[in-house]
Amino acid sequence: MNLAVLLIVSLLFAQQPKQVVVTGAVPDAAGGSLTITGENFGFVPFVTLNLVPLTIDAVGGNRIVAVAPIKSMPAGTYVLTVSYGPSPQETGSFQLVLGDANDSRSQSSSDVPAPSISGASTDAAARVADRVITVADVDREWQRRDPAGYLGLIRQLYDNRRRIVDVMVADELLAREAASRGLTTEALLKEEIPKRTITMPESAVVSLYQSLGDLTRGATLEQMKPALRAWLERISEPEVAKMNYVEELMKVSARAEVFLAPPRVQVDRTPQDATLGSDSAPVVLVAFGDLVSASYARFAQAFSKLTETFDGRVRLVFKNLPLVGPGSIAAAEAAQCANARGRFWQYHNAVVLPPGAVDAVRLKQAAADAGLDRAAFDACVERRQYQSVIKDAIDEAARYGIKSVPSFLVNGRLAPDPPPFLPPFDFLKRVVEEELSRQTRKP
Repeated sequence: MNLAVLLIVSLLFAQQPKQVVVTGAVPDAAGGSLTITGENFGFVPFVTLNLVPLTIDAVGGNRIVAVAPIKSMPAGTYVLTVSYGPSPQETGSFQLVLGDANDSRSQSSSDVPAPSISGASTDAAARVADRVITVADVDREWQRRDPAGYLGLIRQLYDNRRRIVDVMVADELLAREAASRGLTTEALLKEEIPKRTITMPESAVVSLYQSLGDLTRGATLEQMKPALRAWLERISEPEVAKMNYVEELMKVSARAEVFLAPPRVQVDRTPQDATLGSDSAPVVLVAFGDLVSASYARFAQAFSKLTETFDGRVRLVFKNLPLVGPGSIAAAEAAQCANARGRFWQYHNAVVLPPGAVDAVRLKQAAADAGLDRAAFDACVERRQYQSVIKDAIDEAARYGIKSVPSFLVNGRLAPDPPPFLPPFDFLKRVVEEELSRQTRKP
């Protein structure tokens, strides 16, 4: 290789961006700032803390000062990213620990007895003359007076118990497996988790970005991609790998089952409901939706694929829950006009599937796209003949303790919040599969 070629290669190599490395971050609670240090920093950094973009206060050399609400942030581990472009070399990440995540003050003292959540249903709660009012009497009256409040507390109790029991089951399975192999649990995880860690697809990056909503502070998907990918690599992918490993252990290493039953409600069947799928399906997925909600629209994209995938095994039921504003009411009433003419899903899809905001013009154009008679449809909308029907739908959702869209009841059980990295179809598919699995485990 001659001297000229060597010179060109050296110049090209010198122009290659060096790997951005974040070596530390010092929080200043009093000043509300975070001083970030590292290597190969540039002049216009894009900094995020737990996927929230931070305002840059100063940049100089390999030092960045960013504005951060340190004082109001709870103790824990946060993912910090610094990026200058889309390539992996232009991004560095760092796990910042604030406070003591294992603060002993958060743990109850063994010297203090744990308070009971509730007494037995036959326990006396009060006495009036010769009448004893039991805990069961109180609960029945509570349900009658405030059904949504009672249901909300029962769900919260179940969610917390389920979260803890899942941790306890996982810890026990891992400890048993580690002991059988002469390892500590930490050593076992260090050996097994990397084998099961899979890079999440681009759809997970997009789904995570969409789930952030206003937290992106106007940052585009392209700007956020390095931070999103760093979050998936440091947090989501190891968590999923560990979850999959625990599921393997439940099946092969020991017999383990969770018997904790979720609370369920009896869902009314009303004339305003629109359905997809077989009436005899073993799983009924009730979707509470708002046609002008972008969050609902994301999930609506998956409905047809879901019913096709579980052919004959799932029935989707749509119930209106207009929450975004006056436009939501108008869209819900218009959808009922379409429903009365047997064209609900055609109208629904014409409204929510195309990208972009839903306004009055779009609601009317959707009628034509759905094959509705425009004159008859417009007259129905103008008469507002379904105004009381929509009010009833809102009241119905309140009885079930449903307060946000989209929300899903699976055979009367409230589906959990979807993981932000999981695309809507994958989430709904898991929800249905879990319910089908529950049915096969019944004695």
